[in-house]
Amino acid sequence: MAFQNATSRPVAGASVATRNDFLKRVYGWMAFGVALSAAGSFLAIKAGIGMWMATSGWVGSLLMTVGWMGLAWFAQSVRHTAGINTVAFAAYGLFTGIVMSGLIQVALIMGDMLTGSSMTYVGQAFGITAVAFGALSFYAATTKRDFSFMGGMLTVGLIALIALGLINLFIQSSMFALILSFAGVMLFTGFILFDTQQIVRHYPENEHLAGALVLFTNFAIMFMKILSILLQLAGGRKD
Repeated sequence: MAFQNATSRPVAGASVATRNDFLKRVYGWMAFGVALSAAGSFLAIKAGIGMWMATSGWVGSLLMTVGWMGLAWFAQSVRHTAGINTVAFAAYGLFTGIVMSGLIQVALIMGDMLTGSSMTYVGQAFGITAVAFGALSFYAATTKRDFSFMGGMLTVGLIALIALGLINLFIQSSMFALILSFAGVMLFTGFILFDTQQIVRHYPENEHLAGALVLFTNFAIMFMKILSILLQLAGGRKD
C-alpha cells in the first residue's frame, strides 16, 4: 500500500553500500513495527480491549479501522520530521496491535478450545505470513521484472475490498467474509511485490521509515487476512 514518497535522488542510483544500508534500515524498522504490534496486542488483550473488540460488533471495528488509517496518514506525513517520525511510527505499530487484538483474542480462544493450545492459529498465521512476505519481497527486490503496471489495479482492488468489507459489516455473511479474506491475501500479495520494488528502485535513502511503514502495513494486513482464513476454516470444520 504505497504512500507518496519524496522526489529526492532514488537510492537505486547510490553505491552498493548505501543501498544495502538503506534496505537494512527499512527491514529493521519494519521488524520493529511487527514487534511493537505484538506488544500492542498483548497489552490490549490484558486490558480487556481485545475482548471488547471481539464482542463490540461492527461499530468497534469501524472506529478502530478509521483511527488506524488516520494514524497511518499522520505517520507518513511527518516522516521527514526528526524525532516525531520515530514516535509516530512507534505509535502506529502499537496501535496496529490494538486493532488486531479482537481477531487475536478470538484466535486464542478458538485455539484453546479446538487444539488445546491458544497460540495454534496465531502461530500458524504468523509463520505463513512471514514466509510468504519474505519470499515475495525478496523476489520483488531482485527480479528484473517490472511490477509498476500493477499500481492502478491494486488501488482499484483496495477500494473495492474496503467497500465490500463495509457492506459485510452489515450483512454479516461468513461465506462472503471468507471470500474477502482470500481476495485480501491475493491483493496484498500484489502490494508486497509492487511496494517492495517501488522502495528499492525509487525511494531516496532518507525514506527508510516511509518504506518500513508501507511494508509493515502490508505484512500486518496479510497476517490478519491469513488468520481470518484459518479461523473461518477451523470454525467450519467444527460445525
